Amino acid sequence: MIGRIDTDRERFQVIEGGRGPKGAVPPCVQLPPPPQMGSAELAAEMAELYAMMLLRDTPFSAMTDPHHAIWIDGRTRFTLHELLCEMRSLSWYDHERRTAAPGEPGARRRQLRLNREGQLTLASMYRGTLAPAAPGGQPLSLFHWIDRCAPDLVAEPGAAPDAEAPMSAWVDWIGAQSGAALALATAEPSAMSPLVTPRDLAFRMQDSHPCRVYYNAALMLLARGSEFDPGLEPQGSEDPVSAQRLLSLMAEGAERAFEAAMRLRGRDDRSSPPATTAARLASILGREEIPAGTAPELRGAAEDLQTYAPNLLHWVSRWNAAQAQTRRVNAPYMLSELEVGGLRRHPSDAALQVVVAGALSTLFKALFNTRPAPHLRMATDPAPGFDLAVEADQLAADVALSAAASGAQFQAESHQNLRIGEALALQVLRGWLAQLPQRASMDLTNFDGKPLRIESHIGRLGAPEVALRRDGRPARFPLVADRPDAHLAVI
Repeated sequence: MIGRIDTDRERFQVIEGGRGPKGAVPPCVQLPPPPQMGSAELAAEMAELYAMMLLRDTPFSAMTDPHHAIWIDGRTRFTLHELLCEMRSLSWYDHERRTAAPGEPGARRRQLRLNREGQLTLASMYRGTLAPAAPGGQPLSLFHWIDRCAPDLVAEPGAAPDAEAPMSAWVDWIGAQSGAALALATAEPSAMSPLVTPRDLAFRMQDSHPCRVYYNAALMLLARGSEFDPGLEPQGSEDPVSAQRLLSLMAEGAERAFEAAMRLRGRDDRSSPPATTAARLASILGREEIPAGTAPELRGAAEDLQTYAPNLLHWVSRWNAAQAQTRRVNAPYMLSELEVGGLRRHPSDAALQVVVAGALSTLFKALFNTRPAPHLRMATDPAPGFDLAVEADQLAADVALSAAASGAQFQAESHQNLRIGEALALQVLRGWLAQLPQRASMDLTNFDGKPLRIESHIGRLGAPEVALRRDGRPARFPLVADRPDAHLAVI
């Protein structure tokens, strides 16, 4: 549409569809505010972090054994069944005392932690950031078995190669940027550094680049000839996706995740770190009466923990007393943070790793062929194979679990950060599909267990248009504030 004045001279121009000479106007990604937790959810979140602090040295193989006993000192012990009973007694998990309405975000976060009967279990307690995976899966993603560090890691590797660059250039850049290195099929299992306990997992995640395990997994899958999504089959002379294109999209997704994490760090309304919240609760729990003027959320969380999980508080107090000899500080309800090389994991670093995990796991599920749930065989996998989509989700859950094991992030924050990464990955795919000269589509399952389909077609202006479908129905791209179809482009 062209508006004119009396002189019939062109005054301004409106371009339909928001498309200019250089293509579509990029969408604006709006990051959500930090998750708001009521007193009941805050008590449950602190209880989970306290429990994980007590279970840091418990083997993953024993995490679902209700009879497994944990000794705190020579006189204090508890079983995982007793720990689960303490967690279930909290008002957040007791259906008779639940306060959040079914449609509220907190209620959705709680639902992911419950089984089909609506109960918290040992298997679901620390996988509550994702929809339940297939039963009988491994306690950790098998991608950890091929995670290793290249010796040529450098601080400033430079910009990523072009998507059409030789594969050797990409392998060199990945090794310099993240430390990833291709795992040879002849590698011995002992060289794969298996993870045994949550402490091992937290140390591995804290001591490695956020993208390393994903680049290692991508190199292994590419080397084994894993198929891409059938919707990306070439319809002409050019193949729309290649090994270099996959790595290029991963690099772009990681870069957007880094930028989003920096924006989250700079927010004025960001949540207090778990250790700070634990210190505030400790100042309340150490008194006979809760002081007047205490924040309602803290007051309610302290009352919930004292009333419904007194044994958990006792175990935490005994554990801190046992650690006081090395820490020289005896705070009964302190949340001890893990240290690697004398450094604690900063909450913003944990948030970065979780956002990156959300983005790269989503790219894995979208770009690789996960429609028929192909079972791929890894070098050290003793089973017949594994489901690539399940392993990608499991790896994202492992990264979130490592943040909880180190005491650096609430599960509610990990729940949100994974979905921020997912939204960023969908935007990366949206921008890529909009540049393809052919129709293309990708199918995946999001972190809430809902099927997604992202597809492109030639629009009425002759340029590709990209749409998202959830459960077969048109849906808006998450976290995106789209501009209207027509907007003022030139004055």
